[in-house]
Amino acid sequence: MTTSQGSSGKISLEMKSEVHYKKAAKSYRKSQQYIKMINLYPTLQNTLIECKDENLIE
Repeated sequence: MTTSQGSSGKISLEMKSEVHYKKAAKSYRKSQQYIKMINLYPTLQNTLIECKDENLIE
C-alpha cells in the first residue's frame, strides 16, 4: 500500500496490484528471515507442550 498527500493536504491510500503482493510473498518465502522463523516452529511447539499445565497467570 502506498500513501500520497495531494496539494489539498488529504492523504490518499492506494493498494498495489495483487500481482505485486503475490511477488512480495514469494520473495519473502525465500528470505533468510522466513526460513529462520520456520525452523523455530519445533522449538515453539515443544515450549507450548512443556508449558501446557503451567499456571502462568495468577
